[in-house]
Amino acid sequence: MEGLQQKSQYFCKPANYKEALKMGQDGYIQFSLLTPEVESIIIRMLSVYLAQLDLLYLKDMFINIIKELINNAIKANAKRLYFKQKNLDINKTEDYRTGMETFKEDVFVENPEFLEQLGQSNFIVRVFFSITGDTHKIHVINNVPIITEEMNKINNRVKKAYSYSDISDAFDDILDDSEGAGLGLIIALMLMKNAGFPPEAFAISTNGKVTSASINIDESFRNMDLKVKMAQEIINEVESLPSFPQNILEIQRLCANPESTIKAIADSIKRDPGLVTAILKLANSAGYIASKRVETIEEAVKIIGTKGINTLLVASGVQKILDSRYKKFETIWNNSYKTAFYAQFIAMKYRKERLSEFAYLASLLADIGLMVLLSIKPDGIQKIRDIVGLKQLENISLLEEISLGVSHSTLGSMICQKWKFNDALVKAIEFHHRPHLSPPQYRDLIYIVYLAYVFSSIETKNFRFEIADEDCLDYFKLNNKHDFEQLHELIKAKYDEYIKTNQQITQ
Repeated sequence: MEGLQQKSQYFCKPANYKEALKMGQDGYIQFSLLTPEVESIIIRMLSVYLAQLDLLYLKDMFINIIKELINNAIKANAKRLYFKQKNLDINKTEDYRTGMETFKEDVFVENPEFLEQLGQSNFIVRVFFSITGDTHKIHVINNVPIITEEMNKINNRVKKAYSYSDISDAFDDILDDSEGAGLGLIIALMLMKNAGFPPEAFAISTNGKVTSASINIDESFRNMDLKVKMAQEIINEVESLPSFPQNILEIQRLCANPESTIKAIADSIKRDPGLVTAILKLANSAGYIASKRVETIEEAVKIIGTKGINTLLVASGVQKILDSRYKKFETIWNNSYKTAFYAQFIAMKYRKERLSEFAYLASLLADIGLMVLLSIKPDGIQKIRDIVGLKQLENISLLEEISLGVSHSTLGSMICQKWKFNDALVKAIEFHHRPHLSPPQYRDLIYIVYLAYVFSSIETKNFRFEIADEDCLDYFKLNNKHDFEQLHELIKAKYDEYIKTNQQITQ
């Protein structure tokens, strides 16, 4: 494996990797450091590769696994450069122990210039997508041989990963990792295990010159489904949730009747003073776009329309149920208002007005499953959040599925099914973290909800442009980062302006 030229951060072979992978040809990207640009290309290569295998639904899993293997490879390369600079022989036991005592502190804490030196060195990493007959492999290769001590440590991690039944076990068992192959590798392997891959699907080897970590995607793994293994208490919690309020269902039926008058709908709502207050509050909230301040239910029906009233009825009913059982998680609900505003604005900007109410409601309800999980498994969820922070993983849903047997997206969709919500709303909630899996008939809606989620998550430092779903960016013509950020700034400014206006009116 040749080293990189100093002037280049990376290179791909073939240059038109998308076309090559679509044609069933091998392809790779080579680099020294995992920059946002490199990560973006890897995700795009992976998307094309998995699409050819009809395994695109495993994209999030593979992204996390490959990133972990890359980070381990870069750490291994950094270790070699560090030992070389310290005139230590990594193959000598005494030198190895001496070097490892200071490696982590010197490289990742005290010397920020070190990674720049690594980027200009001949130590490289290659992510290679291989297709040979019925065997498909993803290799993460670095151009240094792994030593026996490191190989033993990794093999031990592999055994441990397949013995754990819960991610919490791994978290409790391994907290420190000076070698770079600890908790993160176990998480990666548990993801594979959860998807149905046997232990032999992962292998690490060396030929004395390079080290290769390989994922074998055998024909027998094709077209498999991720199985939801829900804990009984989660099933019980969903089954014990109250039915949707009957009075709201009756008003919804009235709204759906084209012969219903504004007065009839308003009178029906006014029979429940609590509902009147809730609807007017929602209609004038910072999360809902209305043309002007709404003072009465009659005005609400006129200004917002029956579709808008129906949306607020659902939101009010859900909030009533959640407040009765999960009041302490109202911050999650309140944070959803901004995402809902974003989704409604995006729908209207892209001339998808007919989807604006669905987009608003789906974004508002997207995290109701998280509230349920937090109430049932608070310790488990906190450990997941600790792991996400520790390993800088973007997708908490994957870890939820490993630890709890279900993601909050899936759980949210189940709750909405229990309440007999529209199928479009159910699917939007189920796939709002996985737009590439969205059913074709709901793709427009799911892409809108996903983009709103991305924008709001970027503001909380939990997301970035480079890892956004490429198909979604294509759909909105936002592949250019400048255009993406420009739209984000526009929507955020509109939201801030709306909040300021609302505050002035209510003062």
